[in-house]
Amino acid sequence: MGRSLKTIIADLPPDDRAWVEAKGREMADDMIRYADTLADARRALEKTQTELADVLHVNQNAVTQLEKRSDMLLSTLRKYVSAMGAELQLSIRTAAGVVIVLDGLGTLTAEGAPSSVKSSKAKVRRRA
Repeated sequence: MGRSLKTIIADLPPDDRAWVEAKGREMADDMIRYADTLADARRALEKTQTELADVLHVNQNAVTQLEKRSDMLLSTLRKYVSAMGAELQLSIRTAAGVVIVLDGLGTLTAEGAPSSVKSSKAKVRRRA
């Protein structure tokens, strides 16, 4: 009978075990960081389409269709990411390698619209 990976890791000296566990966490983080699709990110977080469908109050087929989309509303993407137990963070990477994090675009207010949109609506005046 073969030994499980957990058993092998448990038998390692404490320093080696700590290194293996840290490397495993690093690899898991990299897998999420470089996911090519929403489905890849979902799998990296060990979630099923059915679990997300339950949280989103849709059927599993709707999750499948969502994962195949190449274009969607930020609010839809935020809800999907939130259903995975994660947080959406949007950023811009310039050609020079500078990363600019967009704090306000990934989060929604309680009523569902981005706060920047709500405040700008109040400032819009109709022309007569």
